[in-house]
Amino acid sequence: IAAHFGSMAAIRAADAEALAEVDGIGTEKAQVIVEELAELAPVLDKLVAHGVGTAVTVPTAPAGAAPGGSGEAAAVGAGGPLAGEAVVVTGSMTGALAALSRNEMNELVERAGGKASSSVSSRTTLLVAGEKAGSKRAKAEQLGIRILTPEEFADLVADHLA
Repeated sequence: IAAHFGSMAAIRAADAEALAEVDGIGTEKAQVIVEELAELAPVLDKLVAHGVGTAVTVPTAPAGAAPGGSGEAAAVGAGGPLAGEAVVVTGSMTGALAALSRNEMNELVERAGGKASSSVSSRTTLLVAGEKAGSKRAKAEQLGIRILTPEEFADLVADHLA
């Protein structure tokens, strides 16, 4: 959500329809987010007053994007080894990736041109399966999704590892 909108102010200004455009957020979840943001408004206002959460990044959704339009093309790097890939990371990472948190893995996916996701679906094109990958690996196998070990993935994105 943060990457899609670029700032907390933009997230707070978004209605349920705009939030539903975020990859992984549907209409039901978007409505819940709007309600929770309204409920948390006093706390968020206090944080803003203290300068917390006021950083702005370049949003991945174009400003004024038409509903139903996709900001994904702008968000996905054109030249990385994961360009056009929807990647899910699951299980414990090993090797060169062992020290990375899940957020750092997702950032790595995006630096390499891919789109990070938390759940396996028919849109998923690549699963990075570490130790104890479990049900996500089983679902990826069932859907015929390409599966890489952490070591294979590290080789693929080696130029993007910090």
